[in-house]
Amino acid sequence: MQKKKPLNRSKLKNGPARQNPDFVSIINKWSRSVFGIEVVQIQNSSRPFQFFGPFGQLPERSYSSVNIGTGFLVHANGYLLTNEHVVHGANRVILRAVDSKKTLTGTVVSTDEEHDIALLHCQALQDKYPVLEIAQMKDISVGQWVLAFGSPLGLDNTVTVGIVSAKNRPLSIGERHYENLIQTDAAINRGNSGGPLLNLQGKVIGMNTAVSQSSQGIGFAIPADILRTVLKKLMPVD
Repeated sequence: MQKKKPLNRSKLKNGPARQNPDFVSIINKWSRSVFGIEVVQIQNSSRPFQFFGPFGQLPERSYSSVNIGTGFLVHANGYLLTNEHVVHGANRVILRAVDSKKTLTGTVVSTDEEHDIALLHCQALQDKYPVLEIAQMKDISVGQWVLAFGSPLGLDNTVTVGIVSAKNRPLSIGERHYENLIQTDAAINRGNSGGPLLNLQGKVIGMNTAVSQSSQGIGFAIPADILRTVLKKLMPVD
């Protein structure tokens, strides 16, 4: 009868250890590329009838509403991407940087409502912050680690971690219809819209866009190939 070889415990002890991804380095390197967005929308109140006061017709009243979201830098000249629904109808766009208490003014350069993507510009960001690179679709796999950067509920510089749960998900929200979305279990909330979904190489694999309100751990991001195609269309020609 053949004897079993004794277990070499030294190999077990000194063998390579299983390490968690270095999330801290990724966050430290790329958090400055992400900006909180506050959008002010001024609208006039509509009246089905004309009302008159003692001195004639009453003036039409206006009111303002505030929307929040996130954007990320995609060009050294100060261009950022975000969701179109974040800046839709914007009268004023305010940007908040991670490393500054000052607010910056952004402008909406162009939008693609069909794909829910908008291009913003802020001259003050030119050549001062790291630019994020958009990944290739071959870099996206179900099960891979991802980090969602954003400003959920206005809490700037928030990062959550998860995996790619699925790809090519269709989704309809009101009149908006999305195709080929990335599904992730990284926590996404109101205010995350427009923020980047990064892989462990620090590349953008998607733009955080929507979350299921009826369950937990089901968020959606516009995939990198759509971001790249739309960005080429929205960027102004120098």
